[in-house]
Amino acid sequence: MNTDDPPTGRTAPARSAIGRAHGRHRVFLIATCAALVLAAIGDEAPGYDGPGPFIDLAFAVTVALVRWRFAPLVIAAMSAFFLFGGLAAGGFAHRLIQPDRALDFTAGWLQMLGFAAAVVFAVASTVHARRPSR
Repeated sequence: MNTDDPPTGRTAPARSAIGRAHGRHRVFLIATCAALVLAAIGDEAPGYDGPGPFIDLAFAVTVALVRWRFAPLVIAAMSAFFLFGGLAAGGFAHRLIQPDRALDFTAGWLQMLGFAAAVVFAVASTVHARRPSR
């Protein structure tokens, strides 16, 4: 086949959830992934040890690739769990109210706001997802 030939009109279907989504659904999926990336940056910025940033990024990849309509709700549940855990842990919650330690303060708020945004965007993407035709 000559590469100068016009396309036949057939294209391979997208394999990722973001590739298959359209309109607001796509925007909300991308925003969910971006919020989880920001949460991972906030988790790693002060130099904490642990798997938190990798878990956040793994869930961002999951929401980007898995084509199941309700996959973002798993991300919403995970983000809500991390929000609750962060606010319930005295050591972490204390950093959110001490602006004298600028990096810890900013990173903590970035992480919490990233998780809160991920919850909102994940629920919105599920609401705006097209239902499969039967």
